[in-house]
Amino acid sequence: MMRGLVMFFVFVTSILNAQEPFQYTEAQIAVQDKYVEAKKYTLIGRFEKAQEILTELYKEDRGNAAIAMELSKVYSYLEDPYNEHKFAQKAKENDPSNEYVLANYAAICMDQEKFNEAIPLLKSLVNKQSTNEEYTDKLATAYLQTNDSKAAILVYDAIEAKIGVTENVSRRKYEIHEILGNDEEALEELIKISSANPYDVRYLHNIAAYYLKLGKKDKAQEIYNRILIIDINDVEANRALTLAKSGGGDDNTYLRSLTPIIEDQTIPVDRKILELVPFVDQLNQKYDQELADALVMLSDRIATIHADEAKAHALKGDILVSANNMKGAAKAYEKTISLNDNVYLVWEGLLEAYTETGDIVKMKKAVINALDLFPNKPSAYMYYGRAHTLANDIEEATDLLEEGLLVSGKDVTNKSNIYAELGRAYLASNDMAKANESIVKSLELSNNQNGLALEIKGDIQFAKGDKDEAIKSWMESQTKGVKSQRLQQKIDTKK
Repeated sequence: MMRGLVMFFVFVTSILNAQEPFQYTEAQIAVQDKYVEAKKYTLIGRFEKAQEILTELYKEDRGNAAIAMELSKVYSYLEDPYNEHKFAQKAKENDPSNEYVLANYAAICMDQEKFNEAIPLLKSLVNKQSTNEEYTDKLATAYLQTNDSKAAILVYDAIEAKIGVTENVSRRKYEIHEILGNDEEALEELIKISSANPYDVRYLHNIAAYYLKLGKKDKAQEIYNRILIIDINDVEANRALTLAKSGGGDDNTYLRSLTPIIEDQTIPVDRKILELVPFVDQLNQKYDQELADALVMLSDRIATIHADEAKAHALKGDILVSANNMKGAAKAYEKTISLNDNVYLVWEGLLEAYTETGDIVKMKKAVINALDLFPNKPSAYMYYGRAHTLANDIEEATDLLEEGLLVSGKDVTNKSNIYAELGRAYLASNDMAKANESIVKSLELSNNQNGLALEIKGDIQFAKGDKDEAIKSWMESQTKGVKSQRLQQKIDTKK
């Protein structure tokens, strides 16, 4: 508010033609009072009242840039993009050299995807503040949005010439070159930022990864050797060199060879987790019992050594899910949440684990906590509905699922999942018409790709006595990504 008032007083001295800058007439003081009143209404969220006062002030003095810009802000709060843009433009016309006015107008143009209109504004700001990375970024982004990548690169070259090599500028230039397929130029940017920070292994890892992407394994090995000179315990570099020496090696043997690194309490937990993640992904793509056993053993050691690190227990939970040990996964996720309850993905993992184990009492309790912490997450409503359906509290389930549809807004994926759970709820209440209707909506939203909806479609078909079609739907659900034990059991037992 004070910043706005200062700007207003600067404007008022010139616009109201005061002979002495700090002596105002009664009329001028009245204008200031109204402006302050409008600001007060804006601060307390009464935007219509603020707009009414500012509109009257603007009618009295259409050349006042401060009032025009404040009106633009109020229209933004009122979700009126036309007038938000209009009055930002008026403010710029009234004070074309004011940096704050230009920046506000440019930001609105960018938000409203008026990129060609934003470019001259941002060029003016860059000319005023040639070392300002924020203005440079926005101008380059505007150029990229108009498919002028060459101009975007030149903008970054200009600031780099003034401030030297920085991570942000090099990263942005790298991203542009990579998208354009300019491999050598992209690599040059990675090398440039690494040369400016020779002892930061992050940048060397980026170079090694890019060499591997280009198929230059020998070059990548050279970089990994440089990393080990800086940090002899670097997990990824050690892994890469070990695999290279063994000609690719056996994943399970290599994982077990990591035990000394895992047991080393001086190595951060993040490094250890980073080492295991690719193998977890591999296990999820193709199940291998020996790989699963190795990962379970290592994750258990990490969770024991780093017992106070929530992420260590979350990793253990993820691996136990991949190894089909849902009871163990639930315990690991419970421990994770006891240490840190603000990561929603962990709550999702826990609720899926409870679904598999059939622990409905714990599921109901957990989903209430999840919904309290994350009231804007549509899937929290989905799990709430599922828990209460499984507890045979259908009215409560459908109420919250309907609310979840509203929270989902335009989120098609979550809407599809919630409709699938509505199908389950209506099936539980034996309302076949509504169950079918919900599943049809779910599959329409997902272009028939929602595995959960296909599973529940099979449940509905089975309830109608069409066992063959039910099994087909359950099997199709598996092809769409549902790998749960409960689904496999339905297929195996045909019920």
